[in-house]
Amino acid sequence: MSRLRRFNRSVLLDGSDFQADIDDSGIPDLPMDTDEQEELIERFEISNTLRNKRYANTLSLTYLLFSGLCLMMASKAHGREMALLVLQSLSIICSMVLARYELMHSYPIFGGFSIYINNSRIQVLNVVLIVLIEWIGFASHDPWSSQLSRQIPVVLFLITRTLKKWSEDMEQELNQLRKMKYRYKNA
Repeated sequence: MSRLRRFNRSVLLDGSDFQADIDDSGIPDLPMDTDEQEELIERFEISNTLRNKRYANTLSLTYLLFSGLCLMMASKAHGREMALLVLQSLSIICSMVLARYELMHSYPIFGGFSIYINNSRIQVLNVVLIVLIEWIGFASHDPWSSQLSRQIPVVLFLITRTLKKWSEDMEQELNQLRKMKYRYKNA
């Protein structure tokens, strides 16, 4: 199979000079030993983990900036506008927690009563906050620019969900790749 790949590449590249054992991504064409396969999968896993951390850090900084901006605007606003800005800030903070952490904690409150918090409950709280923001915002009949600024928590929530989905899909792909390892012994 690897000879066929080399032949196809040489035909496509018109016989130009290239390294026959390694393709453009640095992955060898030849069959790999199980140790080499494991090493390659670990490199993919480390690269994926670093990329996810970088995205989470960037999004967290963005979320903190938007949340701080909402709180600064809320300190100068009054009435319904102040409540909307505080709700927006809470929603953005919930999105940040969802993007950054995997939570499963039980917090004792009054004696034997405790509250169990996980990501799905925070997500439900965030959806409730977004619905409340939209409901109050559309009832106020504000100008179009104010209505548009109230969509920021919705957009950030969707970005968080997309990031989490991509991260889970990549983890599943890596697990599937780990299961697909084949046995190859060098002669």
